[in-house]
Amino acid sequence: MKKIYSILLGASMFSGAAMADTVSCYVDTQAYDQYSENQCFGGGPLSNHRQGAVVFKVNASKPIQSVTWNISAFGAIPRANSCNGSTCIVDVGRGERNVEGCVDKIYYKDYTWADVNWCATANAYYWADGQSPLSGSEK
Repeated sequence: MKKIYSILLGASMFSGAAMADTVSCYVDTQAYDQYSENQCFGGGPLSNHRQGAVVFKVNASKPIQSVTWNISAFGAIPRANSCNGSTCIVDVGRGERNVEGCVDKIYYKDYTWADVNWCATANAYYWADGQSPLSGSEK
């Protein structure tokens, strides 16, 4: 009976660690932003001097040294020197943008590494400050 409890305890500990390994994101807004696992939504008005942004973050079961990111989206540009560690900031312009942030490889602080395919998708919609996003459709 002790063996069964030991096996169940070990299996539950392993499955808990596996569920922690994900990518989270948020779409930058004027409000307080919180990360959401696997998918996020947001947006808002942009002034002429402000760029919209999506932020991705790795949630791993061990401390991370560095990460290899793969960002795919039309019109989205990873911010210079921001995608080396556990977070990646991607600049997006006005309009509707779907940005996928994936982690291909993780290097941990304990000198181990892993090939992974963890992704999150961000749906961002930004419009010109002072204009309603519905103004073009209400004619």
